[in-house]
Amino acid sequence: MPSLRLPRRKSSAGSTSARPLYNARIIVGLGNPGPRYTKHRHNVGARVVALLSEQLGLPLAQKGKLALAGQGATEYGPVVLAQPLVFMNDSGRAVQSLLTQHRAKPQQLILIVDEMDIEVGRIRVRGDGGDAGQKGMRSIKQTIGPLEFPRVRIGVGRPYVNDKPSHHPDVVADHLLASPHPAEVEALRAAEAQAASAVIAILRDGVESAMNTFNGLPAPPDAP
Repeated sequence: MPSLRLPRRKSSAGSTSARPLYNARIIVGLGNPGPRYTKHRHNVGARVVALLSEQLGLPLAQKGKLALAGQGATEYGPVVLAQPLVFMNDSGRAVQSLLTQHRAKPQQLILIVDEMDIEVGRIRVRGDGGDAGQKGMRSIKQTIGPLEFPRVRIGVGRPYVNDKPSHHPDVVADHLLASPHPAEVEALRAAEAQAASAVIAILRDGVESAMNTFNGLPAPPDAP
């Protein structure tokens, strides 16, 4: 994984205020709310935001109705980090609320999501595109329009039935709403750290540079 210099911590002083942070990049990691879902495959995006909270020194201390957020200055400019407090298929409401609160355009978003059609432990950076069947991204598209903003996708693998990849809704839901198998845990942890580095690279160097750096990286050696 490329070595990236992390910024010095600049704390938002634990503020719980919901003041607008103008011209900020809005970084949202999708997942389902509550401790029951924390370790699930579907929550990799939310876990990456928790990593970024530590790395950027922006505590997730602002609890609103729709998102848990942290905001403040970084050496890359103003940043808002957020974990939606709504379920995945309602993510659009949380994202719209963040954009409205900070008077931001969709292009200021950076989204972190799980992706079944990427092998476990790999990540992909994109500058825009469709929802790839991901329910959180679909909700965002239905709420704010075309997904014309960067996203970092983390591979969680597609479930197999009778040695064939399955698209059955029940099988897919069981796969996403479960903790990874022991053989996947380290690979996903490495992918989450890599995804956090990719977000910082987007902030620092832009999405094209981040794509060139991260999209060719292999999965970790211990990936299943």
